[in-house]
Parts: sequence; structure tokens; C-alpha cells
Amino acid sequence: MWGGARVTVSTPTKVVSWGLALAWLLASACGNGATSPSAASTSVGQWSGTTAQGASIAFTVSADEILTTIAVGYNFNGCSGTQTFNDLSVPTAPDVICVPGPCSGPVSTYRAFSYVSGSRLTGPSTNLNGLFLPGGRATGLVSFSDFPGCGTAAGVEWTATRR
Repeated sequence: MWGGARVTVSTPTKVVSWGLALAWLLASACGNGATSPSAASTSVGQWSGTTAQGASIAFTVSADEILTTIAVGYNFNGCSGTQTFNDLSVPTAPDVICVPGPCSGPVSTYRAFSYVSGSRLTGPSTNLNGLFLPGGRATGLVSFSDFPGCGTAAGVEWTATRR
């Protein structure tokens, strides 16, 4: 509780390195002001970058701010390749509730995503989280779990820029 405002965030993105900073940003941005849409989306467009493993990552966010494709490379424990996911419909707008509301502009324009393919319990699975930043930048983590003959690479950082 900061300044009489309480923020409840219910979004699947769980990127540990940003947890405290994001919580502070959301809490400090809530207020009694009107919600105003962003003049320019922080998420729409085609994105490309690299992972900490030196592999490529690329994804597309449609005009309605939906993540539609992901291609992410991996290179760990002697295994390498690319995981490609097409025809997705992953929202980039989080479920944010400001009490008292409505939320201010910075909160309502915040964009992030989380996508999981496969079973986290039985594997193999790919878990990708991302946060869109000002200036056409995005960053996040990807985990490759229980790949046959390869094992797991968890918490692999990635960065991307809008093309």
C-alpha cells in the first residue's frame, strides 16, 4: 500500500529479475486519474534479438497487441535448434486492477506476455516471458525444460528490438 493506493496484478509473467521494480512501477502509477491509451504502442511490430545462449529470438505482435508468432533458438548441453510457434493469440495487456481506480496511463499501457508450450510437469516444454520497454526494446527469460537427451536450461535471458 503506497499513498492510499493498492495494486493487484494478475498476470502470468513471472520474471524474477524485474519483480520488485515492476511492483514499484505499478504501485506508484495507480491513482485517481483517468485511464489514457498510449499514443504509440510499446509492443506492436516485428521483433528480433538474441538469447544469452547466443541463439536468435523473433516474434510478432499484431496491431491489436496480440503475440502471434515466436521463433526462439536454443543451444545447451550439446543440443541446438529452434522452437517455432505460429498462429498464437497471446495478449500483451496484463490484467491490472487499481484500487481505488481507474488506473493511470502508465499502468494501462504496460505490456508483457507469457507463453508456455508443452507440459511443465512431464516435459518437454518451452516457457517464454517478456516485458516491453520504452524505446522499442523488449527483454525476458526463456526456459527449455526436459528436452530429451538435453535436459533443462532454465532462466535464459533474452533481449530484442523492434525492427
